[in-house]
Amino acid sequence: MSIVLAMNLNSKHFLSTSQLSPDEIESIFDRARLFKEEFTKRGRFNHLVTGDGIDQKVLVAAFFEPSTRTRLSFQLAAYRIGIKATTFDNLAISSVSKGESLADTMRNIAAMGPDVLCVRYGASDELDEAISELECPVINAGSGAREHPSQALLDAFTILENRGSLDQQRVVIVGDVLHSRVANSNLTLLMQMGAEVAYCAPPEFAPKDGRWKSVQRFDDLEEALRWATVCMGLRIQKERHTSKGIGLSMAEYRERYRIGTSQLEHLQKDGLLLHPGPVIRGIEISSAVLRDPRNKILDQVSNGVFIRAALLTAMLGLEVNKQ
Repeated sequence: MSIVLAMNLNSKHFLSTSQLSPDEIESIFDRARLFKEEFTKRGRFNHLVTGDGIDQKVLVAAFFEPSTRTRLSFQLAAYRIGIKATTFDNLAISSVSKGESLADTMRNIAAMGPDVLCVRYGASDELDEAISELECPVINAGSGAREHPSQALLDAFTILENRGSLDQQRVVIVGDVLHSRVANSNLTLLMQMGAEVAYCAPPEFAPKDGRWKSVQRFDDLEEALRWATVCMGLRIQKERHTSKGIGLSMAEYRERYRIGTSQLEHLQKDGLLLHPGPVIRGIEISSAVLRDPRNKILDQVSNGVFIRAALLTAMLGLEVNKQ
């Protein structure tokens, strides 16, 4: 039996969670769930995926910023569905070191004919424009401090798995919201799926994007955790802070916003703790809290492979058959 997605992402870019309707999100979740179930039973799910010339399809992962989870999970997802993957992530040995711009680098990669491009990069209007003009489908694997749509999909999928529904969940996002592409993508997706979203951050990390204007802000972490069913921590993104700093030391942040055992006591017993990673232990979350059963951070990492496999099948127009 074929699982038909309610969308057609084939040959279209996927750059933002705002592109997806609730039905399309559910369709991606359906495929990811099937892939996960089959992998749990058989250790593979490539036999569920069919398509003309599938063994010749190629993903190029072009990463201009560091990554562990996103880069590897896209590669693994490609291999698991039966397509090839190659990574471009060392600018020091590329033509960028000779003076080529990142925008021209992307144009040249696209000219080689990959079937889908997965791109991570910092803030760049020039690169934004170049990507929008490419003919091959592009997946945004993290763009500056703006969007990280596939991360939001796997976060929501993890909440759905553990809480049974996204509707009426209360998700508090804690930390460096101002510089977080993950927070922006999650805000759009989670609210679209019926969840309430709030954030807890010092003024230095409060978002300025208009999307956050009406979102509830907690100054006190314990109060935020009492309100929430899901707590999503964020990484402090020092690389996006100005050279003058942000007027807040890591010691000051740790004192007020670190999620430790005493703080986690205020989160309900069946609540969830999430984090897109990497976690800065002792500053954002204590080591003891990472051993708490409510911590589902590694579940997020595992789910990243299945969500990205589902997304790739949609982008490539591949059929998924339930056996």
